[in-house]
Amino acid sequence: MSWTSSTIIKKHLQDCGIEVGSVTDEYHVLNGTVVEQLGHAYITTDSETVKTIDSATPYYDGSNKLSGTSWKSLDHAHLVPGSFVAASNTLLSTIYVEGVDFVVDYAAGKIKRVTGTSIPDEGTVYVWYQFYTVQARGTDYSIDYEAGTVVRLAGSGIADGSQVWVDYKISAVTLTDNLISQAIVEAEGKILDRLSSSYSGGSTDQGLKTGATELALSIISREMAAEAMRKYASSRAASVADQWRKLCASFEEQAWKTLSKFLASCELRSAAVQANMSYGGDD
Repeated sequence: MSWTSSTIIKKHLQDCGIEVGSVTDEYHVLNGTVVEQLGHAYITTDSETVKTIDSATPYYDGSNKLSGTSWKSLDHAHLVPGSFVAASNTLLSTIYVEGVDFVVDYAAGKIKRVTGTSIPDEGTVYVWYQFYTVQARGTDYSIDYEAGTVVRLAGSGIADGSQVWVDYKISAVTLTDNLISQAIVEAEGKILDRLSSSYSGGSTDQGLKTGATELALSIISREMAAEAMRKYASSRAASVADQWRKLCASFEEQAWKTLSKFLASCELRSAAVQANMSYGGDD
């Protein structure tokens, strides 16, 4: 008897919205239609950006007047780190220093003066940089979020053998199959203990399947909250653990609501109290 599975659990966790980190400018080469393994599996859906550099020559963005410390938008977003030059004129008579005279938002493609800069207020700077071309999923490449793989598509705008740089967020489902299996056993055991005599372990009602999945997700979320406190630096741990605790409470509350029609009445009351206590509510 099993009302849920590891595959179902992982799919729900992948979509739960908790991310444990992000990757920027991960370098790969895409040859033909050969599948390329990224550095991580279980990537957050729709979080990736696949980029190429289509020109070896720096782009000249002309003259840009900088007022106060307001942002000035450039012609392109997704600028290549380390490629940016800002100068007083096209002869490069004075080359301004990033972080001292100005700062750049590389993702958005913006520049601004900073306090104490040698760039005069309302002064003009001349700018050169390289920028990434963002490729289109489904047209230029395909990605498998669970496996963490990317592949160039036939007819792609990405030339065969091209270098690509990939940004993505890492989903919080890098947990062991053993933890998932234990959570499923625990969840289904709790349900069996409370099950009405009208149902059994062999019942195939969709509500039992959904409730078992939700309860297993709650158990996993509880364990992941504890793991976050052990695994991450103190500045990150509290935030990640809090997200898992809230997810645990939400899944557990929903699980017992979903399962309510399948439980004996006295056991339903017991489960409701247990769920309430587990996330800090009053009896």
